[in-house]
Amino acid sequence: MSDDRISGVPFEPEDPSEQKLWQALGDLPQETPSRRLREAFHAELDRAALPGFATRLRQWFGFSNNLGWASAAAALVVGIGLGQFAGGDRSDANALDALEQQVATLNRSLILDRLESASAGKRLRGVLDAVTVAEQDAEVARALLARATEDPVLSVRSAAIDALGPQLAQPALGDELMLLLEAAESPLVQLALVDMVLRYGSADQLERLLALAESGRLHPDLIQHVNTAVRKTRA
Repeated sequence: MSDDRISGVPFEPEDPSEQKLWQALGDLPQETPSRRLREAFHAELDRAALPGFATRLRQWFGFSNNLGWASAAAALVVGIGLGQFAGGDRSDANALDALEQQVATLNRSLILDRLESASAGKRLRGVLDAVTVAEQDAEVARALLARATEDPVLSVRSAAIDALGPQLAQPALGDELMLLLEAAESPLVQLALVDMVLRYGSADQLERLLALAESGRLHPDLIQHVNTAVRKTRA
């Protein structure tokens, strides 16, 4: 696919991960749709213009941002699905399932690449895109946890904390976070994790946090902060 092609998609030709994504999309099979399939697809595009449809569609397929290619891919998949359902061909339905999986895999790879990018702006985009994916994907959740505790840019770290916070109720992620806090030596890492627990932690996690403060295992500047904040939650 030529880099000179004009498109509304946020394609960055100098980014290897973006090039990989477009190459993979270009390798998807190109088939001529039937008249019934074209009619169903265009009818779905008309419905996509209605307020609120695009948002629900992106959430259904696990895409969080207004990425042009993601919305187009989702609309295409729905159009194909309606056409195949009308035709009743099981082999085509299997092909649709495979296409959905390919799109989801490409989106996941792009999110992980952005979370590891040297660019703070791309890391932030990765955090925002990962919000609806991390709950079902342990690797993406761990990558978000790394951004929440290690990212040198405050805006990226805060966005990652917000993205992970509601998931602290999940035993695996909650236990991993508390173990990380207990082992953390960096005041910045402690601050990020303490903030996450104070904002989103369960009663048990707050008790463990208070025990760390009382045993002097937190930075001195954080101990008073934790004691005050926990007391407020009990008031």
